[in-house]
Amino acid sequence: MRSLLYIIFLFAIISYSCSKEEVITPDLGYDYAGLAEGKYVIYDVDSFYYDDFFDTIDTSYFQIKEVVDSKFIDLEGDEAFKIIRYRKNNDTTNWVLIDVWSSKITTTNFQKVEENVRLVKLIFPVKENKTWNGNSMNNLASMEYEYTAVDNAEVVGGNALNLVATVLQYEFSPLTEENFFQEKYAKGIGLVYKKSVAIQNAYDSSSGTWVRSLGYDVTMTLSSYGG
Repeated sequence: MRSLLYIIFLFAIISYSCSKEEVITPDLGYDYAGLAEGKYVIYDVDSFYYDDFFDTIDTSYFQIKEVVDSKFIDLEGDEAFKIIRYRKNNDTTNWVLIDVWSSKITTTNFQKVEENVRLVKLIFPVKENKTWNGNSMNNLASMEYEYTAVDNAEVVGGNALNLVATVLQYEFSPLTEENFFQEKYAKGIGLVYKKSVAIQNAYDSSSGTWVRSLGYDVTMTLSSYGG
């Protein structure tokens, strides 16, 4: 009888201990999207546009501000967020509304609709070397995205960031052209860096080298954030 009571008592102790154990939820990386009402990010943008027909290189500097505005239910019945985008050409001008985009997080990915094109920006869980088709939800040609770095500490635009994930979207640069598309995301902030290069090169016989002739090179870098 005493043995039975001891077994019952021991079982009760073990059951209580197990119930008190903290349930650890795996971090899938949702915070990399930085998607929450009221958050905003300001980017410094440097752009170069090449046109060999007019023999011009158009350079410009401006700022872009993206604000996570209100929630809404999209056509798929999912909760999504309205993204309000503003542009400012210099410190003496006001912010001017330029776009209204949208974003949402599902259990498996982070989507962003840019100029009516839905892109799969991130997939979950966020893991290095993982790949996916960024154009899987639109009619554009397949484009393989890849996490080339995850949870790295980086300084972006003078901001020290502890956890940054790098997404290589496309890279193809033979002598005749340059193509490079990359984005970086920081936990709790979202997009902090974007590089877009699509340029055709021409052979310069006088120097014996290939030079940029037509296309663009645009860099968006985190300036500040809040919300």
